[in-house]
Amino acid sequence: MAPLLWALGGALVMHLVNRKSQVHPSTSSLLAKPPVPPQAAQITPARAAVHGELMSNCIDPQKLVRGAALFGHEGLEHHAQALLQKAQMIHDMMHGAQSIVERCRAGDQHAMALAKGIGEQARAGNKRAQVSSLFIEEYSKAHPAEPAKVAA
Repeated sequence: MAPLLWALGGALVMHLVNRKSQVHPSTSSLLAKPPVPPQAAQITPARAAVHGELMSNCIDPQKLVRGAALFGHEGLEHHAQALLQKAQMIHDMMHGAQSIVERCRAGDQHAMALAKGIGEQARAGNKRAQVSSLFIEEYSKAHPAEPAKVAA
């Protein structure tokens, strides 16, 4: 019986070792770059336009991560890090919007006040509040509230 347990334990260890090597790419692998000459790793006006105009208005975390990978491969780690931070911030905002909607549906007065404040700031022109308001609206439409069950 003991040799069978040792064999199963060894198989489990091998499985875990093989599984560990199949981990998804991390931030460091996104920023890993092929060798580029120093002059190619300079920010040019064209690259600045791509980073400044296209990526600054993007609110899709997956697209931002792909953009960060491109900047990282070109040797522009600073810009890649900025895009990764923005992607993380937007991802957190999406989860915050989900939380606010669910808490409002549960009757949480504090969440209702937060949602009202976000709406007021969005109407006043606050860019971040406008994005949060958009996420709240999208989540509300994608996950409609369940109708209250009527006791018969």
